Order: sequence, then structure tokens, then C-alpha cells
Amino acid sequence: KRIAERGRNAELQQARQRLWALWAERDTQAREHARDAVLALSAQSQGSLPFIAPHATDMLLAQEPGTPEIRSTLDLRMQATLERVMAQYLRGHAGVGINNASALLLDASTMEVRALIGSADWHNNSISGQVNGTQAKRSPGSTLKPFIYALALDQGLLHPKTMLKDAPTAFGPYTPENFDHRFAGPLSAQDALIRSRNIPAVAVAAKLGKPNLYDLMRLAGVRKLQSEAHYGLALVLGGGEVTSEELAALYATLTNGGVVQPLRYTQRSSQEPGAEPLRLLSEEAAFITLDMLRHTPRPDSALPARPAVAWKTGTSWGFRDAWTAGVFGRHVLVVWVGNFDGSSNPALVGVDAAAPLFLRMVDALRAQRFDTKEVP
Repeated sequence: KRIAERGRNAELQQARQRLWALWAERDTQAREHARDAVLALSAQSQGSLPFIAPHATDMLLAQEPGTPEIRSTLDLRMQATLERVMAQYLRGHAGVGINNASALLLDASTMEVRALIGSADWHNNSISGQVNGTQAKRSPGSTLKPFIYALALDQGLLHPKTMLKDAPTAFGPYTPENFDHRFAGPLSAQDALIRSRNIPAVAVAAKLGKPNLYDLMRLAGVRKLQSEAHYGLALVLGGGEVTSEELAALYATLTNGGVVQPLRYTQRSSQEPGAEPLRLLSEEAAFITLDMLRHTPRPDSALPARPAVAWKTGTSWGFRDAWTAGVFGRHVLVVWVGNFDGSSNPALVGVDAAAPLFLRMVDALRAQRFDTKEVP
């Protein structure tokens, strides 16, 4: 509001009039044709100018202050599509207290961010709308489980059909439970992953050598990690915290054949060297892990998504964060649903709150025939 008032300040308008008069004296021909247009433009306040992808815009301006021109990697059509889908989804779920979300879309072939929605509404103070949720550290729930299985594949501990036990188990003083407080008995590693069973995942994590999940996260650039002992085996169930940006980089590792690279928000110049890739997983482990995730059934049809989508949900302790992260074609999409104040809501379950929004976004992007082909 204060910015708008400054834009309409009487003294400022008088100064603009004087500048116009000085210019018009030197260019009388332009006076008749441009006067109205110039004055109309000058009277615009900053608040009335376009503000597209506000969270990304705000972040880039803060990172590169004073830069005369910033060329972002955003695709405005993709950005608009995801914003439209999110707005429609949240309107339909306001009755159960779901009113905020964030999303980040990444082209894994270039590591360029194509869309970023930091909150459901930049202008909504009741949800702290100017907070950029993609940069917020939150518990990822079960979204890190795929990397336990990928590491186990690399270390020769299992393959997709290896039978695991989902039964009451204690790991020293740590006794994890499943989300539904039930036990499935024997099941394959693939079923344990796509059904997100906690006890088999912890059992696999307990058998890992080096690198383990903590090592992988650290090497992938996850910031502000506590010591490994601080988390213990609870790390695989969301005992740590990551940002949407960090989670997207991890999932891009799977589709890029086990290699991690940093995300990009600005276009690379011809002189700028590319980042040195770092291998975290073998190509084979990354491929098999994605293939296992592609068997995850959609909540709306109980069948795997077609065309294929490799995705995983997550729910934080106390129903504070609902997640879905996944890969479709060359793109990685991470969706978070929750409240910036960390308040709990029983509706904030990954498969119920975040997965439908994630899949609607994927469907909408594919319906508009965006380039979603696999990474070569």
C-alpha cells in the first residue's frame, strides 16, 4: 500500500510533469503522439505492475541485488498451469482446513527450475503468503525411503523381489511403528517401498554400510544437518528436515542416473562452466528404484499412473506436512501441503492431501503437451 501511495504522490507527479515539459521542448513531434502514453505509464504504481512468479522473483532479486537484467529459467506457461491447478485444488479442500501449499518443478536434464510456487497466495497475510515454502526446512516424512532402497541395491543387500518382514521389531531402544499401526507380514522390497511400510525401511537402513542415508544427504548438499547420531535410524522416517529444493535435487539424482547436480534458477551464459557432477548411486540402482516407484497406484484409480510416473508420498509426525515428490519424463515435481506455522491437521496426509495435487499438476502439464519426454 505504501508503495502505491508513493507512486501517486503529488510532488512526484509534478516532477514528472516538469521532466515531460523539458523533453517535449526538444522533441515537439513526439509531444502530440506520446504525451498521454508517457504520463499514463508514469502514473502507474509499482503495486499495479505485473508480478509474475512472485516468490521466485523476490528470491532472485535478493540474490542478485543491483543486477540490471536477470534471465530466469522459469517457463511462464508451466508456472501459470501449476498456479491454476493449485488454486482450484485448494478451493475444493478449504472445508478440511487445507489452504496452503508450495510446489517446485525442475527439468532434470538441465537442472533448471521451470516453475516455483512458494505459497498459495503471495497477497494472503492469513497464511503468511510471502513466505517461500520451497526454501523452508520441513520434516520430509517418508519421501526419503526410495534412497534407502537405492543404497541397498548398490550394496547388494536386496533386489525388488527380496522378501522383507513387516512385523513388530525393535532396533535397540528404537521401536518404529507403521502409519496404520498394522503389520503386513512378509512382502517384497518393491511392495514395502510403494506401500511405504516403516519397519522394513528401518530394517534395510540398519543394514546399510557406507554410504548410508545420512552420507548421501550430506553429499547431495542438504544443509544444516545435525550429527548422524542425533537422527539415528529415525532419519529414514522423516526425523530430519529438508527443503523442497533439496528434495527435488535428490529425486533428480534418480532420473540422472545417480548423479547429483545443483539446481539452477538463472540461465547459464556461454562462458559459464557447468557444475561438476557427483555420483551418489550407480545407474543401475537409480533405474531400478525409479522402476519400483512407477508401480505406486494412484489414489483415484488404484492403478499405476499411465504414462508412467515414479512418485512417493510423505507425512510428517503430528500431521504437519504432507508431501509428494516424483519424476515424470524429464521433470521432477515436489509438492508440499501444510501450514507455515507448523500447526497440525489430520487431513495433512501425503497420499490424501499432496498426492492428488501432485497428480493433477502432472496431468495438466501433460494435457498441454509440454515436453515431458524422458531424460536422454
